[in-house]
Amino acid sequence: MLECHHSARAISPLARVSRTAILGLAFLARIVALDAQGLWRDEVDQWRFALQSWGEMLRNFTRAGWNGPLYSPLLRVWIALTGESPFAMRFFSLLWGVLSVALLYVLVKRLVADTVHGENAARWSALLLALSPYMVWYAQEIKMYTWVPLLVLLALYALDRACIRPSWRWWATVLIATSLAFYSHLLAALLIPVEVLWFWLHPRRQPRAWQGGAITLALLTLPYLPMLRWIAPMLLAERQTGYPAYTLAEMATTLFGGWTLGVSQSLSGGPLPLYVALFLGMMALVGMAALTFRKRFVALTQLWLWMLVPLLLLWLVSLRGPIFTDRYLIWAAPAFYVLAGTGLATIHNFRRWSIVILLLHVLFLNGVGLVRQATIPIKPQFYLATRYVEAHRAPDELLLFQIPYNHHVVEYYAERLLDPWAEAPFTNWRQEDGSYYIYMPYVDKEMAALTSGYSGVWLMYSEVALWDDRELVKQWLDVHWRLVDQQTYVGVTVYYYTR
Repeated sequence: MLECHHSARAISPLARVSRTAILGLAFLARIVALDAQGLWRDEVDQWRFALQSWGEMLRNFTRAGWNGPLYSPLLRVWIALTGESPFAMRFFSLLWGVLSVALLYVLVKRLVADTVHGENAARWSALLLALSPYMVWYAQEIKMYTWVPLLVLLALYALDRACIRPSWRWWATVLIATSLAFYSHLLAALLIPVEVLWFWLHPRRQPRAWQGGAITLALLTLPYLPMLRWIAPMLLAERQTGYPAYTLAEMATTLFGGWTLGVSQSLSGGPLPLYVALFLGMMALVGMAALTFRKRFVALTQLWLWMLVPLLLLWLVSLRGPIFTDRYLIWAAPAFYVLAGTGLATIHNFRRWSIVILLLHVLFLNGVGLVRQATIPIKPQFYLATRYVEAHRAPDELLLFQIPYNHHVVEYYAERLLDPWAEAPFTNWRQEDGSYYIYMPYVDKEMAALTSGYSGVWLMYSEVALWDDRELVKQWLDVHWRLVDQQTYVGVTVYYYTR
């Protein structure tokens, strides 16, 4: 009867209007500036992988070190239907982002129910997810970073349903959604311990749910075995990864900053970003206090486990070799928005007139981040750099890339072939004591060979520290060639040298 009562409330006119309005806002926030930012190398990566042969994409499912093999065939089908423009490919991510808002709404209603005004908590939580600059940013990127949160939300929703009314359909949904998630991003496998703890703590778990839970957990290991063959040795060995080393506190601060401010602002960026972070942080604290006061300790614990378990496990893995990037844990962000949304709902229900103030706060404070992301160039402007080089480069001049992989980004934007082009040498090799293997004599030999016979060199310079943190290549060009032109764009600089 309780579930029937919730269902009846869910289709009330007010609920229909509010849900439609929130989904409309989620769609508008994501589509308005969908292609405002240029493509960067990770997006071009995904585009390239999606255009591989079907056989190659299938082999990626068992290839060591390959992350997210499932998303490529999905994007391949989408590209066949819509084309390869940035707008079309990013629209795929937009869809998953909007659907995640809808799914979070129904999940929150189940988690907090009537005891903390579940309908209002669901609305506020969904609104925060809909307008989060962080979630909007990744809904405007050709990657799996909105698809994975959708699968996580679906898996957790199905798990809650399976605990209360055990059914093979819900257990199958848990199994399929979780399996698809970790084949869409490797670190989504950290969802499994979260699911185990949610199941164990569930306050209304039926006795016969144990059987379905045990079978589902056992079956989850089967699709993971092909990946486990190469993941286990990697996790156990110390390794150089190229990622910065962060402490646990730095990881948590980075996540909090991203989840509250988006990617265009930082916690040290002035009074307004600090106020945004403090406001949402305070709402999350109010939400925790409300859940505690209402004795919803299990719901509160579930939300904290959703945020903390993947963070702690990733920190432990990173002790052997850093691999932390905040977007890898984007699927834990909804838990924070649920806490903050519960806090907003608590204040809203305590003082009805406060809804106007709270709504204006949410719209304005998130709107600042959204406007900044839509109007300030943040991703490398390879489109402009490519157009400039194409307009001024002579046929007998070399195009040199540092870092080399960016030639794929320029290739995407180029209207004609890049030839002749070359990759600048890698100089960051280090010995165990931290000293470098590569010094200027090696660079001199390599660069002399690369540039021989050309009348000019165009150097495409972006993210150089990943490849040549001492900038030895540019030093060599400055000495042996004459710099005659320099064009600087966000994230990329073009240098033109002649003899």
